[in-house]
Amino acid sequence: MSNPPLSIDGSQGEGGGQILRTSLALAMWTGRPLHLHRIRAGRAKPGLRRQHLACVEASARLCHAEVHGAQIGSQELAFRPGPVTGGVIDIDIGTAGSTTLVVQTILVPAIAAGVALRAVIRGGTHNPLAPPFEFLERVWLPHLRAMGADVSLTLDQHGFASGGAPPDRSGAAHGPTHRAARTADPALGQLTLEVRASGALRPLAWIDPGPIVARHATAILSRLPTHVAEREHGVVQQRLGFRRDECTIREVRAAGPANVLMLEIERASGRELVTVHGEKGLRAETVAERACDQLAPYLAAGVPVGEHLADQLLLPLAVAGGGRFRSLPPSLHTLTNIATIQAFLDIAIDVEDDGPAAVMITVGAPGGAADHL
Repeated sequence: MSNPPLSIDGSQGEGGGQILRTSLALAMWTGRPLHLHRIRAGRAKPGLRRQHLACVEASARLCHAEVHGAQIGSQELAFRPGPVTGGVIDIDIGTAGSTTLVVQTILVPAIAAGVALRAVIRGGTHNPLAPPFEFLERVWLPHLRAMGADVSLTLDQHGFASGGAPPDRSGAAHGPTHRAARTADPALGQLTLEVRASGALRPLAWIDPGPIVARHATAILSRLPTHVAEREHGVVQQRLGFRRDECTIREVRAAGPANVLMLEIERASGRELVTVHGEKGLRAETVAERACDQLAPYLAAGVPVGEHLADQLLLPLAVAGGGRFRSLPPSLHTLTNIATIQAFLDIAIDVEDDGPAAVMITVGAPGGAADHL
């Protein structure tokens, strides 16, 4: 007798797309059929948008799933997974919806299944509502490699949500499409994910942050004057003490004007990276002030794992069977992710205060992972 579908309320907690992505990943890994209802019910545009449909499509291709309800605006989704087989997947979101969120949906199930996968994903690579390519490549993936994964991610072309790419319109009549034979849209970016077959993920712990060994302030510009980046760097130098040689400008070609400021802190235990996107009418100095404000709690807490990385470590550690890390107090996004994981898996995830501005998050049995600096 087949397993009954697990019913997940997509409006619980933070109520966003992370519930969908984590549920799809765990449905693939466990083989458990999934019924999602009230998907993003509290959002201004409830239900599935194109970038969410891209996650569903990529997941369905990875595990040959039977899917019902995968349409724009749908608040109900039935997903019955088959075996995760890997192979080659091409996904075109068709808008500047986040390519990195598609990667985060399919990567851990592919690693855990021990299959080889090549996924080419077109859409936005730098989106204000999602981690940019650099966060995955420089912050998240090194931790997965330390856990035993053999994975790489390549930025083939920048794609900015503010750089002329078509918006995610509520009236769209169709979902993501395969565009391998079409002319490339210059407004969209592209990522290529490569997963090589490897062993099971192993538990690890990140407790001691270690000293800061490098700092970087990178201002990405498309069709904007360089003084925008220079003004942003001036604020970072004044507020955080970055040296001039720690500040770089990356000029790229995109369909329209775009500006992204990234501040990166590198420690022996890993990296933290915060990102702020420039907006029309927003002064460069304000962009930089916002970035400094976002980085300040991480620097003050002296923890190895930042707030957003904490959210993204939960799934691989749960699949690995355990792990621990010190981080900032969890966001509602993280608490919702914990609840979604525990709906699928009988695994303890404990959050305990560990100082005035830090917490210890333990996945599985305490002491089940060796410390990793």
